[in-house]
Amino acid sequence: MSGAVPAQLADMPVEQATVSSRFASQAKLFPWLLFGPTILYLLVLSIFPLLYSLGVSLHDYTLGGNATFVGLQNYRDLLTDSVFWRKTWTTLQITIFAVGIELALGLVCALVLNRRLPGIGAIRLIIYLPMMMSPLVIGYFWKFILDGSFGVLNYLISFLGIPPQQWTIDLTLAKASIVLVDVWQWTPFVILILLAGLQSVPPQLYEAATLDRASTWMQFTRITLPYLTTPILLALLFRTIDTFKIFDIVYVVTAGGPGDLTETLSVFAFYEGFKFSQLGRAAAISWLVVIVINILATVLIKVLARQRSKAVLDEEGAVA
Repeated sequence: MSGAVPAQLADMPVEQATVSSRFASQAKLFPWLLFGPTILYLLVLSIFPLLYSLGVSLHDYTLGGNATFVGLQNYRDLLTDSVFWRKTWTTLQITIFAVGIELALGLVCALVLNRRLPGIGAIRLIIYLPMMMSPLVIGYFWKFILDGSFGVLNYLISFLGIPPQQWTIDLTLAKASIVLVDVWQWTPFVILILLAGLQSVPPQLYEAATLDRASTWMQFTRITLPYLTTPILLALLFRTIDTFKIFDIVYVVTAGGPGDLTETLSVFAFYEGFKFSQLGRAAAISWLVVIVINILATVLIKVLARQRSKAVLDEEGAVA
């Protein structure tokens, strides 16, 4: 019955029952007071701009001009534009090479750093420093290093008898320079994830394998690699998403040049919006990037979940 009084409150004095009821209502309200600022932050600074940009992408909107609703016309124009597909291919190339090198190099470094070496703590700290720095700062740092006239890299390779290179404006070196900078900054992130995975491997497994005279390669393929599958997929997920929307390093180091050779989708959207004042087209490019990233993330998350389920089944089978 809706008018029934709880048994605990029926035995209390009226004043005590009122206080208890008020305390119960305040306890229910308390979680909302904690989450309220976060929800408000997400609504104002994340969800509203996201929905607003979606609305802009459906309009022919120039900076300082009127907005005309055109529906999906901006998306149709982009998907039939060879320039858009060229930028997409450039973005994919940088993503594939950068993430691939980061995973391979990160695995090797993680295996080395997992050993007990003198001063290993200080070495790890130094290695992790690049990923703690702003990409904008990293971009200007490497722009100076890669400068064709007075860059540090040309000075160093001169000792090997190699002539100075135009790292950021040469057609064959510009993309490689972007990949180099991204690898330098974000390989430590991959190392951090893989090192955590390595430290979760029970040492008893290596001891048993050593007693069975298993080779180092066999220990790596049969013990280490299976335990690293989930961390590798996690690193692949995070780095693929982040690299596909790369902007800061490209904009600072090469500005998309030479020509538009290193112009990624994010830089393309920036130029369309703030150089050519085509805000509707720029918003459509950004939303296409969001769609591609979500597709990639969904695929990788499904692979990760399948791998995790397989690992749980294997553990249950081992226990049984």
